[in-house]
Amino acid sequence: MFRKMMKHLANNPGLKLLSILFSVILWLAVVNVADPDATKSFSVPVEILNKDVITEMGKVPGIVGDTDIAVFYITGPRSYVEDMTSDDFNVTADLSQVDLSQDGEAKLVPIEITAKKNDKRIDINRKTVNMQITLEDRSEQKFVISAETFGDPADGCAIGNVEVTPNLLKISGPASIVSRINRVTATINVDGISGDVSDNVMPVLYDENGLTISSELLEMNQSVVTIRADILATKSIPIRCQVSGTPASGYQYRGVEYAPETVLIKGEAAVLNGITAVNIPADVINIDGVSKDVETSIDLTPYLKEMGVSLVDDTANQVAVKAIVERKETRIFNFDTKDIKITGLSNAYELTFGGTTTTVPINVRALEEDMDALEPKNIEVILDVTDLVPGTHTRQLTINLPGDKYELMNSVSVQVTITDKNAATQAPGNNTGNSNTDQSEITDNDRNTSDKPQESEDISDKDDEEDGQDSNQDGSPDVN
Repeated sequence: MFRKMMKHLANNPGLKLLSILFSVILWLAVVNVADPDATKSFSVPVEILNKDVITEMGKVPGIVGDTDIAVFYITGPRSYVEDMTSDDFNVTADLSQVDLSQDGEAKLVPIEITAKKNDKRIDINRKTVNMQITLEDRSEQKFVISAETFGDPADGCAIGNVEVTPNLLKISGPASIVSRINRVTATINVDGISGDVSDNVMPVLYDENGLTISSELLEMNQSVVTIRADILATKSIPIRCQVSGTPASGYQYRGVEYAPETVLIKGEAAVLNGITAVNIPADVINIDGVSKDVETSIDLTPYLKEMGVSLVDDTANQVAVKAIVERKETRIFNFDTKDIKITGLSNAYELTFGGTTTTVPINVRALEEDMDALEPKNIEVILDVTDLVPGTHTRQLTINLPGDKYELMNSVSVQVTITDKNAATQAPGNNTGNSNTDQSEITDNDRNTSDKPQESEDISDKDDEEDGQDSNQDGSPDVN
């Protein structure tokens, strides 16, 4: 039985498909001819007529709630109903029809709804029958129109001066609405723009929460204003900071850090081409006598203004600056006397250092990192004995440090003894040679060791004895 039914259904498929298509067409034709009724809802703002009736009373109407939005629906043949939009209706409330004798603050104004087309084909059913108003005191205020932009200009461009003409707007209406107005703006679209642009726009009213305010009851002396935006070239330039003054003794200026290091400025292309950097004068950051880092914040605005440019981002005008001042370290190097460079020593003389110490202390001050790199071999120590004669002498060393970053904290003197090599090799009893040598030592000591009277006295007594011996031999003293 089932197989027989399936076989019957499978026979003549073309004929069966044609039957189904014919049925659909027939149904559409019937529906289209019958055009059954349909329903459609609308919410349309109410247009207020004859407001002067209220203003002549020294009052202005105030809307209660959302009663100035008419809610209604229409019925009729589906073809006509579906063809209707909100713009196809006149929705009005005539204030000349208000009944001022009504009790209470709210007064009722009948709402009239008429269709601009198909009015004989459809029925209008109103859910909102009346608009409710209150009679308020009239308020009038003036607002400065703020210029705003929308979008980003083309690459390499920035928004310059933006002006609104006229920039003063007078608004009047119910005090309850006017008092809500916090600011008035006019906006121009600059998205992708590379040149100056202007437009005529409607001012927009905002409350303190940033919500727009729109009311049929407000009147403005300008419904349209002109807004113009200048589009400028941009350029990224470095910031350069100088410092002035000298830190306290024992401290050294290491450099200056600041952020940001570059800023994006805007201006006329001809002006930008001549600008390479924004320079902060040295007297702005003074480190005179300081013993710690100096930190400050600098406003770039006045320096850019002098150059005839401004920042692309007005909020990026502050530069955080830090002048780094570091304390120096003091270290003593024990310099071996054998490494002291001797200058001015006669070939006939021999020099030895006095005492048992074989080193001299050299006190150096520098930054820690520089101090760690300093070794005794980098220090040049010179002893100049030019014109010194045999004897014992105290002489100051000349110390040369490797660069200005090192500071010598002390002067160093050494005691040396100079002897005549020839006198040391003469045979004992050669009084003439001894007399000459001793006479030289007396002369040198008289000139250079006046601060050692005991030593001078001993030398003089010895010379007197030797001179006596020489005079006995020659009959006269030997003068060198």
